[in-house]
Amino acid sequence: MMFDIIIILLVGVLLLSAIYTAIQLRGKYPKRTIEDVTPFLRPAEHDELESLLDPAQETNFRLRMAPQEFAEWQRRRIHLLREYLLRMSHNALVLIEWGNMEAIEPGNDDVQSAQQRQSLAKELVQAATEFRLYSILALAKLKLWLVLPSPFSLLLPSPSLPSMRHVFGIDAMGSYQRLRTAAGGLSLAHSRHFHDELLQRL
Repeated sequence: MMFDIIIILLVGVLLLSAIYTAIQLRGKYPKRTIEDVTPFLRPAEHDELESLLDPAQETNFRLRMAPQEFAEWQRRRIHLLREYLLRMSHNALVLIEWGNMEAIEPGNDDVQSAQQRQSLAKELVQAATEFRLYSILALAKLKLWLVLPSPFSLLLPSPSLPSMRHVFGIDAMGSYQRLRTAAGGLSLAHSRHFHDELLQRL
């Protein structure tokens, strides 16, 4: 009896996963070309993210504020960090879709230029995938901090945002810089105007 229930639950989970994947694929942007990149990017506050992850700034405020005051201030910063990571995670997904399309369809360039563009596209997909993985893991951790019941938040010290600089061995700022560098390299293969516009958004 118990075995049957477990099998039914596993089949149900697999079915729900298949439905979710089908919906995601159905709603995917069709063939993300160079014209479909910058209009879909969300403003990423790179400097603000660096500030939120600065250990010196957090330590300074933690020492100056009462624990309850700091906890409220920190909660607002967690929401802000979550907002920035949501934007940057979205941007990483857009760049992955563009990079995949560039790798598959390099255009009408000569063989050497096409190979170079494909190589740059693969570098972009790898860098964007790494940051996308970081952001998903970091967002899950931030969400857990936000939904933690009040009694636990009173017993435990306020979470430290600089601890989010590295999640499962991925360096947030280093990973994002690699994404920007790779995106800049591929965009420059198209035009200086597109390169400047793209990096301004990122």
